[in-house]
Amino acid sequence: MTDLSDFIQQVKRSNDIVDVIGSYLELKQRGTTLFARCPFHGEKTASFSVNRNMQIYHCFGCGESGDVIKFVEKYESCTFMEALEILAKRAGLKMPETEAQKLDKSLEEKRKKKDVYLAICKDTAVFYYKNFYAPQGQVARQYMQKRGFDAETLKKFGIGYSPDMYSLVRYLERKNYSHEDCLKAGVLQSKSDGTVFDALAGRLIVPVFNMSGKVIAFGGRGLDEKTIEFGKYKNTSETYLFTKRNNLFALNLVKQQKQQSALPNIVIVEGYMDVIAMYQAGFRRAVASMGTSLTESQAKLLSRLTDTVYICYDGDAAGQKATVRGMDILDEAGLEVKVITVPENLDPDEYIKKYGAQAFEKLIEDALPLPDYKLRLLEKAYPIDSDDVAKRNNALPKYVNGAISMLRQLDDVRQAQYLAAVSLKTGYSQEYLRRKLQTAEEESEDTTQEATLSPEEKAKFFVAACLLTNQPFASLQEKPYCEREFLSKLFDYIFRCKNRGEAPQADMVYTVCPNATQQEYNGIIGVDFSPSCAEKNEKYFNECKQSIVRENIKRQREILLRQLKSNPENASELLQQIAALNDKINF
Repeated sequence: MTDLSDFIQQVKRSNDIVDVIGSYLELKQRGTTLFARCPFHGEKTASFSVNRNMQIYHCFGCGESGDVIKFVEKYESCTFMEALEILAKRAGLKMPETEAQKLDKSLEEKRKKKDVYLAICKDTAVFYYKNFYAPQGQVARQYMQKRGFDAETLKKFGIGYSPDMYSLVRYLERKNYSHEDCLKAGVLQSKSDGTVFDALAGRLIVPVFNMSGKVIAFGGRGLDEKTIEFGKYKNTSETYLFTKRNNLFALNLVKQQKQQSALPNIVIVEGYMDVIAMYQAGFRRAVASMGTSLTESQAKLLSRLTDTVYICYDGDAAGQKATVRGMDILDEAGLEVKVITVPENLDPDEYIKKYGAQAFEKLIEDALPLPDYKLRLLEKAYPIDSDDVAKRNNALPKYVNGAISMLRQLDDVRQAQYLAAVSLKTGYSQEYLRRKLQTAEEESEDTTQEATLSPEEKAKFFVAACLLTNQPFASLQEKPYCEREFLSKLFDYIFRCKNRGEAPQADMVYTVCPNATQQEYNGIIGVDFSPSCAEKNEKYFNECKQSIVRENIKRQREILLRQLKSNPENASELLQQIAALNDKINF
């Protein structure tokens, strides 16, 4: 096969979009369409739709849409040609190599470079590891022993040590790696004069692995005051292999746990040492956000492994702020969120060292669901239990407003549950709180609700859907007039294809109309084209087609009437044309 476009169509025909996406996501039937929770953004309710008739997907939450190839490209984070290759292999088809090379000549070069960067990171990890156990690594070993880490744990996490600024440079040079590649891999940095050096010199080293278990970055912990002056903790810079927002420390180990048995939950902590301490204490489901606030990307990674997440950040004020930011992101990703409160402003590592694993297990058991934690924070901010009547009266309205804001984010069942709790806590009746909640929701509603589609517009939506999906009974000789921009653009596309002798593609609806509303998309993808509806659809199409034809004739008649007013000298000819149109529309 010499034509790549033909091969692409063959791949799409050989890979039903429902089967392919169903192998990645759990799809549930809703009417004529299947739905799942969107893998491309965090959400609680399933708004990611897959339409078998049109062979397209669309998320009504984030707007992501496309065909089966684009889904694989997006989900697997690969190029178009890599996605095409995955699907071709799935269907037992052979890729047309020459065409693939034309489309992406740099693909192989990119793969080679990535392999080089991974090799550099691996060899760097080996260098650090060996130095940890060498005489110069004694200071690092003593530090970890003092913190109570045993030999097995240190080996499991590949703990290392960087002795100075230049030993790693010489080691990598002997391995024949170029300075440029080492800089791009993130293991070396350069001075203004071009000299390269190890920025983690004098630090305890903790390797960071990707989901596949390959080293992609390093964290360094200062061991003396001189090093700590430049930061107690320091990470390698973000690179082609590593970005903080898209990774979680120890996620590879949690993934291994998932492969061995069901994963009831994951605990998120703030730092490397917390994860390592928890692992040694028997908690094998901990990951660290590496000192950064949680991101949507990290939430999506977690949602692929579990349904329940515990947040256990440090007990200080900064840790509490990070908890609030993080739990909302996790909640929006559809995860059940609970918060572990560590007493005495200790971090998890310190708490386990001081009180033991059993005490920490009790903290997990006592973890607060997200709404309870938010209400507790409100109680701290607004002392509604104060013995001072003036303070209490001042705090109550603020507490209630905060609670109402929180309640609005809950589903109906949990809303009723927590509304009762707030009523009990404040003394306000449930009816009063319910009215405040209703008022808040009404005020937040968008007052610019979309108008109901007119019968004429419904007809045009249906005709467009039939033409886009190439229904055997669907044909239209003249483009209809459309005031709605969405329909106008769709029919422009359909008739461009018609004039070129090509069949329109249903998945182009999102490309042609990228900024349409959910209602407009539903008017196209919500049509049931199953065989049992064929006869009914054909009948309705003919009715809609006649409606469009009549409307076009009426518009022609209006144009002629305007011409008659402005050009009375041509009255005879214009009146004949108007009479002919009147006969057609039965005026």
